[in-house]
Parts: sequence; C-alpha cells; structure tokens
Amino acid sequence: MPSVGEMLAAERRRQGKSVNDVVDGTKIRSRLIDALEGDHYDRLPSPAYVKGYIQSYARFLEIPVEPLLDQYRLEATNVERPASPTDRYLDIPHETLVPSKERQHAIPRKVWVATAAVLIVVVLLICGLTWLFGGNATPPLPASTKGVSSGEVTASPGAEPTTTGTTFKLRITAMKGSASWVHVVVDGLTGYEGTLQGGDSREFLVTGTAVVKAGKPSALTVTRDGVTVKIPSGGKTPQLTLSATK
Repeated sequence: MPSVGEMLAAERRRQGKSVNDVVDGTKIRSRLIDALEGDHYDRLPSPAYVKGYIQSYARFLEIPVEPLLDQYRLEATNVERPASPTDRYLDIPHETLVPSKERQHAIPRKVWVATAAVLIVVVLLICGLTWLFGGNATPPLPASTKGVSSGEVTASPGAEPTTTGTTFKLRITAMKGSASWVHVVVDGLTGYEGTLQGGDSREFLVTGTAVVKAGKPSALTVTRDGVTVKIPSGGKTPQLTLSATK
C-alpha cells in the first residue's frame, strides 16, 4: 500500500497543484511538506503535530482524512524519533493557532494610547480657543444629543449597535468538509488570521473598509449584510475588498 506521503503527493500532482500552492493554502512550511511527502518522519516534529499537518493537507486537497491517519499510525510505529528540545521550535499545526475571540478584536495598546493623546490635544485646543475668543466658542454636543439632532439612532445601554448606511456586517463561513486559511483586515486592523474549518464562521462590523484574503476561496461563503459576495479568483492569494460607502 502506498505511504501517506506518496498518496498526498500523487493526489497533489493529479490536481495540478504545486508545493507552493499547498504552502499558501495550509500555511505549512515547504520543508515540512517535502519531508511529509518523502516519508522523512525523522525530519518532522512529534506525531501530534504530524497528524495536524496531514489533516490540513488532506482538507486542502478535499480528500478523506481518516484513511491517511490510519496509514500514518501504521508507519509511525516503525519510526525511531530522537527526543530533542528543538521540536518546540517546529511548526505547530495551524488549527491550534486560531486566536481567541477576545484577541481577535482586541485593540492594540499603541492605538488606544495614540487615540487618547489626540483627544487630549483636541480638548486643549478647544479650551484655548474658548479662552482666546472670550468664551464664545460652543463646545461639541455629547454623542447622545448629537444623534437626536442629526437623525441618527442612539443605542441604549446594553443594546447592539444599529447598522447605518456607512456600516455593514461581514460574515465568513467555511463550508462543511472544507477548510481554508483566511486573513481579514477590518478598518485597518487585523480582525482574524487563521484556518477556518468546515462549519466555522467569523463575523465583523465594518464601518470603513474590509479586506479578505483566502487560500481557498471555493471553501468559503462570504456575506455582506446577508447578501453573498464572491472573492475574485486570480493572483497568488485571492483578495476581496469591501467598502462601507459602496
């Protein structure tokens, strides 16, 4: 029976894909792909990591995973792997690198520090103008009253934000039985980067621009306010750009 590496390499060639295509779609380094296809298990990290590579590779090629894992278990029993602390520096399967929801939407410390500094400068500038012109300057309206005068809806405490003409909801879902690497930038900040497995989804509220890059667009469903949009094909990494003004 062919080895795991031989089956993966044969299917990759049958589909007309290169090793670089696999690297782009799974984010596994090329040297590890070469070692896996060549059955050089002594060049790979511990079996737990190798199983993750096999799963990611199989899902990228859209072939059954279990027969490959069963064959790997048979092959791995005959492999002598010297214990080495360098294993911890090797690539961990990408599925384990998906950040938590809190980290996905966390604002970097430098951003909010810079924002606070700008607000302080604006307040000082307004105070200075008020003093300079004899106190006739009118301070800006609070957010709660400004919404009433401009016709905007002001959200009550605990209520979800209301979608306006310059805001939309972006949702990305991996189709069942498929997987794809995804990189999402929302309003200039990274909202998500990782591999979405079948059935997984991520949702974002976009007020400006969203950029979606995907290793395998055909494995994803992308919607804007519930309306399906397609990621254009072509290029090394397909990319979709959505603007709140369009």
